[in-house]
Amino acid sequence: MASISEETQVYDATTFWVAPARNFRASARLHLQHLLFQNTLGHALEPNIQASISGRKELKVADLGCGNGAWLNDLDHELSNKGISAQLDGFDVNPVNFPAPTFLPASVTLKKLDILAKPLPEELISTYDIVHARALTSIIVNQDLGPILSTALALLKPGGWLQWEESRADTYFVQPPTPEISTTACDTIVHLLKTAGDARGTKFDFLGELGRHVGEFGFEDVHHLSLKLRKQDFKAWTEDYLMVWEELYVFFPPKAQQPDAPITREAWIDLFSKAVGETEKGVVVHHGELVSVVGRKAT
Repeated sequence: MASISEETQVYDATTFWVAPARNFRASARLHLQHLLFQNTLGHALEPNIQASISGRKELKVADLGCGNGAWLNDLDHELSNKGISAQLDGFDVNPVNFPAPTFLPASVTLKKLDILAKPLPEELISTYDIVHARALTSIIVNQDLGPILSTALALLKPGGWLQWEESRADTYFVQPPTPEISTTACDTIVHLLKTAGDARGTKFDFLGELGRHVGEFGFEDVHHLSLKLRKQDFKAWTEDYLMVWEELYVFFPPKAQQPDAPITREAWIDLFSKAVGETEKGVVVHHGELVSVVGRKAT
């Protein structure tokens, strides 16, 4: 665990993802998350989009919340193998995880940008054939998809495609390898996270009908696909979530400051330690499915 500050924080998506703690550990987690998404999806570009761009020789693609650019790197390889020349632009509010340009494919450029800020830079408007989004639920408040979808629409050319993938964060599964293995700590953390999310308006009920929401926002030719996670990936998904949980101690007050708090920082750290112990006995934690939605901007 990183060095522990005495300061108690309140979750704010506009500051959390640019804090100093979102460093190499966060980037390593993003690499793992990317691998797990790809293991489940089996593609960089969704098949309906692949069919639509068949025969194209040039493409412009934007990746919203690109992290360390892992998806764009894979996409460059996929498009290069098809003889497609591409401009691949990644945008993220936190550039600390960007690889140095020297070590990126020539087609990939990563830029600092708050994708929810308005107005967007004029030079980006109606520029892209494809806009990709993935794992953005943490910045969605009160199930309002408008900020993300409006950004995607603004960046897309007429007839361009949105490709959006999310883990089913509305469902958590905590599974022991055998019935006698305790899951108490993991179950408790999952319950606490759901309760805290509900309290601040972070709910994910929309994920089950993400395709409908995308269509209602004005996208056409919408395709919604749900894919079961591979059981051989459950351990890796668990470790991905443990890396997130480990950082959450900052949201709980130290006992010395608030001894009567429902959960103190010390209690959270102890609970997390017990959850790790359960996973070391084979307990897994996962969301069960990914959802992939594509839709086309009207021409």
